[in-house]
Amino acid sequence: MISRTRPIFSKHILAFVQTIALLCCCGTSYAEGLAHPLAPPDTSSPRATLQSFIDAVNNSHAQLEDVVVSYNSSSRLYFSAQELAEVDRVYEQIDLARRTLNFSEVPIALASTEPLFRYRIFQLKEILDRLELPAPNSIPDANTMATKEFKRWAIPGTEITITRVDQGLRAGEYLFSPATVERLPDFYNRIKHLPYQSDTTAGWYERYRYGGAGLRTIIPLKWMSALPGWATAPHMGQPTWRWMAVILVVFLAMAAFGLVWQVGRYWAGRGQNRELRMLSSRLFQVVGLLILIPVVVHVLTAKLRLSGLFLEVATLSLWAMFTLILTWAVWLLCAVSAEAIVTSQKLVAGSIDSQLIRLALRLIATTLSVTILVVGAQQLGLPAYSVIAGLGVGGIAFALAARDSLANLLGSLLIMFEKPFRIGHWIKVGDTEGLVESIGFRSTRIRTFSDSLVSIPSDQLVNTAVNNMSMRKNKLLEFVLTIAYSTPSKDIEHLICDVEKMLEDSPQASSDRSWVRLHDYGESGLNILTHIALTSSDNHTESVARHTLLLEVLKLAEARGIQLECSIARDRQTHA
Repeated sequence: MISRTRPIFSKHILAFVQTIALLCCCGTSYAEGLAHPLAPPDTSSPRATLQSFIDAVNNSHAQLEDVVVSYNSSSRLYFSAQELAEVDRVYEQIDLARRTLNFSEVPIALASTEPLFRYRIFQLKEILDRLELPAPNSIPDANTMATKEFKRWAIPGTEITITRVDQGLRAGEYLFSPATVERLPDFYNRIKHLPYQSDTTAGWYERYRYGGAGLRTIIPLKWMSALPGWATAPHMGQPTWRWMAVILVVFLAMAAFGLVWQVGRYWAGRGQNRELRMLSSRLFQVVGLLILIPVVVHVLTAKLRLSGLFLEVATLSLWAMFTLILTWAVWLLCAVSAEAIVTSQKLVAGSIDSQLIRLALRLIATTLSVTILVVGAQQLGLPAYSVIAGLGVGGIAFALAARDSLANLLGSLLIMFEKPFRIGHWIKVGDTEGLVESIGFRSTRIRTFSDSLVSIPSDQLVNTAVNNMSMRKNKLLEFVLTIAYSTPSKDIEHLICDVEKMLEDSPQASSDRSWVRLHDYGESGLNILTHIALTSSDNHTESVARHTLLLEVLKLAEARGIQLECSIARDRQTHA
């Protein structure tokens, strides 16, 4: 049968022989003495892979037994530094055994979890220790496998298969197949009632699964080994003490997050710019969760060593939550960045520039979120193409369901890029007239002169004529002065000259576009047409200029002793 005997006395004899050989051959290469510490396991054939696995687990078990004996024979509560270093070397040996198993179809979030791959290694060891393995020369070597059509070999009478890897970094190596790795818990449950072979080590898997060695740096292993029977009794695959520890970990995690939440709320309620502080507070709370989740995963897996289905469900659930929260954190970070830029540049909150900044950062957040979701799905074992396809189908369904919303979004983008008006502009849209109060991604809000607030969908706005009164270069004020026929012509000429001189000197009128003329003979007197181009387009300033100019004309007429019979004023606009 293939060699799997645990070295005991032979181990010390072999070490002595190797030491003598090393001293005698100090000029030779390292490879001629001991195996190089960086040498990978031999996986060139099914025979080599099986032997490499058995050697790695047997050597690590022998080293660990020596450490445990040394610790138990001492009066110390905790392992010494030398013993902990020896435990690290044991884990290096276990990692060699790990490299003989193909974990390519196990979700990365699980495969990177120490307890999971160690449980698989120990389960395979327990299975092999109960099987009568074939003789080494009956297991195919590299030369034999080179002549075979199918590059696989199964232990006789079992479904435990060693197959050649055809793709990836480990192409050409023979490893325990992914199907074998996946079914190891089932194989173990079906064979665990059988007795061990005579030359094997027993009980390592059960001690690793139910013992408390993961807490050796926190709670002395001697205390964990002395727990009463009720504390070590298994319930749903976990010992009682572990369930109690899980409850404690969850409680402490919730308490820590509650503290983070309260700190965030306290900070948000202080100072100015409440909206930015609220967003920053939420980001702080979410980052707290992002820190807590990996810590909880590490404690549950590396320290408490959860096992079985509970290990897989808890690990995958926590990492799925981490992926979603990370996506949320990206959105909050972009929102905080946008508000910080708007605040630092002193932009109006609802202005086009501020909305464009928010839009740009939302596009960045969307790109990063999709990337995080795809990578996170791969970590959880979901193929990237299925996630992308799902997002594509979901996007199409969303586009069909939200057709009007998308039309409004596109309309808002056109408004933001073309900028036909801005916040504070006076516009007329159909029967609606007022000042633009905000420009959003769905609608534009207009505050009418009767103080009502009208929201016009952006899709409707871009397909309707918009009259921007604030974009006028001049507003024309025309009025007719009627004076009596008995007024002397010389006084009429002087009045016209006085009004023209007043318009030339007034900063509120454009002199090159303003004029005063005797227009026609009216029924009640002579009509003088006054044409004034006001330089102000602001509503309030315009009304003040109108008042001032009309009052000045009236004073000029009174100064000449001319009595006005009547006056008719009318407004017109021009973009000249």
